[in-house]
Amino acid sequence: MAAKGRGSFLSHYEQSLSTESSSDAPSTKDSGLGSRTPTSLGDYRRLGRGKLIDDLTSSCSNLSLGGRGRSSLKFLEETQSLTGSTGGGGRGRAMFFQKLQQFESTTLTTTSEEEGAVVVTESQSRATVSEDKHEPKDDSDGSTFFKTVKTTRGDKGKPIKLACNYIRLHSDPDKGVFVYEVRFTPNVDSTSLRMKYLNEHRDKFGGVKTFDGVTLYLPILLPNKLTTFVSNNKMDNSEIEIRVMYKRKETLKNCIHLYNVLFDRVMKTLNYVRFDRKQFDPTSPKIIPQQKLEVWPGYVTAVDEYEDGLMLCCDVSHRLLCQKTVLDVMVDIHRSNPSSFQETAKKSLLGSVVITRYNNRTYRIDDICFDKNPMSTFPTKDGDISYNEYYIKHHNINIRDKSQPLLISIKKQRQANSDQTEDIVFCLVPEICFLTGLRDDMRSDFRLMREIATFTRVSPNQRLQALEKFYTNINNSPEAKQILKDWGLTLKQSYECVTGREFGEEKIYFSTKAFDSGPHADFAKYATSNELLDVVNLHNWILMHCKNDSKTAQSFLDHVDKCSRSLGMKVQKPKLVVLNSDRVDAFVNALREHIKQETQIIVCISPTNREDRYNAIKKICCAEMPVPSQVVNSRTLSNESKNRSIVQKIILQMNCKLGGSLWSVKIPFRSVMICGIDSYHDPAQKGNSVAAFVGSLNDSYTKWYSRAVMQTKREEIVGGLCSSFVAALQAYHKQNQRFPDSVIIYRDGVGDGQLALCESYEIPQFELASERMLKIKIKITFIVTQKRINTRYFSVIGGNINNPAAGTVVDSTITRAKYYDFFLVSQSVRQGTVSPTHYVVLRDDSAYSPDILQRLSYKLCFMYYNWPGTIRIPACCQYAHKMAYLVGQNMRRAPAEELSDKLFYL
Repeated sequence: MAAKGRGSFLSHYEQSLSTESSSDAPSTKDSGLGSRTPTSLGDYRRLGRGKLIDDLTSSCSNLSLGGRGRSSLKFLEETQSLTGSTGGGGRGRAMFFQKLQQFESTTLTTTSEEEGAVVVTESQSRATVSEDKHEPKDDSDGSTFFKTVKTTRGDKGKPIKLACNYIRLHSDPDKGVFVYEVRFTPNVDSTSLRMKYLNEHRDKFGGVKTFDGVTLYLPILLPNKLTTFVSNNKMDNSEIEIRVMYKRKETLKNCIHLYNVLFDRVMKTLNYVRFDRKQFDPTSPKIIPQQKLEVWPGYVTAVDEYEDGLMLCCDVSHRLLCQKTVLDVMVDIHRSNPSSFQETAKKSLLGSVVITRYNNRTYRIDDICFDKNPMSTFPTKDGDISYNEYYIKHHNINIRDKSQPLLISIKKQRQANSDQTEDIVFCLVPEICFLTGLRDDMRSDFRLMREIATFTRVSPNQRLQALEKFYTNINNSPEAKQILKDWGLTLKQSYECVTGREFGEEKIYFSTKAFDSGPHADFAKYATSNELLDVVNLHNWILMHCKNDSKTAQSFLDHVDKCSRSLGMKVQKPKLVVLNSDRVDAFVNALREHIKQETQIIVCISPTNREDRYNAIKKICCAEMPVPSQVVNSRTLSNESKNRSIVQKIILQMNCKLGGSLWSVKIPFRSVMICGIDSYHDPAQKGNSVAAFVGSLNDSYTKWYSRAVMQTKREEIVGGLCSSFVAALQAYHKQNQRFPDSVIIYRDGVGDGQLALCESYEIPQFELASERMLKIKIKITFIVTQKRINTRYFSVIGGNINNPAAGTVVDSTITRAKYYDFFLVSQSVRQGTVSPTHYVVLRDDSAYSPDILQRLSYKLCFMYYNWPGTIRIPACCQYAHKMAYLVGQNMRRAPAEELSDKLFYL
């Protein structure tokens, strides 16, 4: 879009927004950021290759900055073939480092150790952030684009007071954090031994410390810059010299990682048990006696620097534990299937997480060793000992079943002074291990899930009460308070309040009528009683079913005839294909025989919910003989009283799969393509994935181009996305006889740790792909959507705590200090607590105002045709998710190009 045209368009859009919602006084977020000088190659070698590659790709983020930008891009292109996505084999890595050496000597400014460069571990390298927004920041630690943003706050919408699950942290200005590097001579590889040797001298440096094996944090300054201690190795009676070298003084705000370590210690003093990154209270379980289950309440905590300072995000969490042991589960498996016991046991248990109650530690089951039992022995420094004797001696536990197999758990431990890891193997006795989490058979039990939900579905008021209980528990624990006090930390005794904005109701447009979405953003009653926006009439279609389902098929046809009229859809009688068998090959053969080029859609009524049958049908219809397909479970149509509403929804799906549209909302864009990206990772074949790309084809955003690419672990996922991006642009050109002026991309499936890489590497690849293959330069706006977040906020009206209304946005106070981001609640829930979605703007060439991006994100949540209401993320992302899942889980092959302009995956 030309500059003049864009300016007039933005004025038009902002004017249209102002007519739909009221505004409050605007405010701005300062964005004065600099860039920190990269460290030397030697420092990167000590940090580890992963950190090196991440920071290296960050240097290519701005490809238009003259010589340096071109040099960075040239280096990246030259090394892609050598390294793949993270570095190739040994020869490739060697050539990569050779290229890097040349690149460093010509483009990077090195910083010597004498000038204050600090060697830290990979986990610590992410811990340092600037004390103030105006101070220099490392590009890999924040958004490069954020430095150019004038304001990240909008002003459209009704202001509303909100409470959130954040607690402010204050640090004592008189306290300090002093960083030291610790070296052992001779070298000690074991991190636990390094900690043991250092702890022998803890009284000489005050006792309070944080140490990860390499970097030591102290709240006091040692008298000398180099302090030497000597420990004794009891194995060979040799001396080990410990050199503690002063590096720098950090303000406490610069140690986000340290904050989180301290709160892990606090939770440990409160006797909480850690599962992954969450902490649970084993002393207050909720019992479900019929199923022998326990629900442990707990918290998930995270400290970070936000726009209004340092805060702790604390949310309620729950963990399900089984009171039956793993041995009990294995006995049940053996009783039900003795002939294939070992195979079934592995299929049921591998990947499950268990807890050992004697020490409250968790382990993942990686294998089951049927060749060993509790009477088997393992070596110790005092000689071989059996597992049975070990548990009697160390835990006073007597193993009853001496013939049970052993569980194998493999945990990775990072080696000191290296980014390499080593495997630590644990052998566990099933009799004293208890399963955690939900199994598939539990998830399919509706009554059980409803009972579990009574404990885990927490209201906004209960969430804030749990937050109050959290800081009350810390205040009542002298040990926990002392941990924070030692490092100069104090916790504010109240949750944080923020000001949000509430957007007005949207208008939903059908073919001849328009309706308000209502306060709950739900328009289901209009979707099934009004003529659809764009109808595709059915005159050549196939209905396939088994002989036993003839009555169900006739009932389905009767309802289709009645319901289609009110939707404005003309449906002719289908070609009926009746199968004598429900075998998979019977369906496959019938499909191959009856699908013709003129077939519009095929509907299969499946007698049971068999996954292999569904997979076979989708492979034939989506790849081998491309035609839209609808698979309906016979049981779904068995309830005559509900059949009308069920068939109405099936007709809506069929219309979308044929290329029709159901409804629209007003999005006043012209010549702007909106895209969604998501990926699916195959749990069975780790490393294999599906990259799905969905792009709009018209200005009403009711037609979409969809493409999925299968990726192996040797291929970069961005390669498949770039080819899909180019194909989508070509499809847009074919539909509109021109390319779009700008593109807005919503990217799902990117975590916080991947934002820098996404900004500096993935986004420029889209720009390069369009320039090289289509010879055009397109303005790109790139927005990451994050659903799995712990942030919650609640409306506070007259002392009542409730869920915020759909369309409530927060873009201040709790937003990130180093990113252009906002939170949006797009749904209305009647039970539990609504979860907002986090949007991070990584690039915006078109310079849209925050109001435009926020309101657009909300409008797109109405455009998912599988639900007559709002969803959590923009429709283009959900379409990409659906397609990636279908291709990765069921088809396992790329779909045919003939279906790319239809929503065949709904």
